[in-house]
Amino acid sequence: MNKLKLTLALALSLSAAPALAATATSKYEQAEIDQEIASCIAELANHANYDDATEVRHEIEITKRRTIGHKLNIRTSVYSDSDDEVIRAYASRCVVYRDNKPVRFRTSELGNGA
Repeated sequence: MNKLKLTLALALSLSAAPALAATATSKYEQAEIDQEIASCIAELANHANYDDATEVRHEIEITKRRTIGHKLNIRTSVYSDSDDEVIRAYASRCVVYRDNKPVRFRTSELGNGA
């Protein structure tokens, strides 16, 4: 299994497809991973509460699956203006293939600003 861990910080431009820098992937593989991440982040936006957020950060661990796409473990922190404080946090799992809607998606909100 290949694992890649990265952090994305989105300053309320949540619909933008993330551009990523990875070291051990070809341009084709990187474009595929970018599409998969964008698809999972878009699905997460349908479930998460970004109200009062000034910044949203996603920490993503990617595992390549043998039969289809990738499995992404996503930890999301939603920050407010005041003192760079986390106001909400989410843990999500997403299985996705290219830019399609995720095959499997699960998210849960973590305790008070975890």
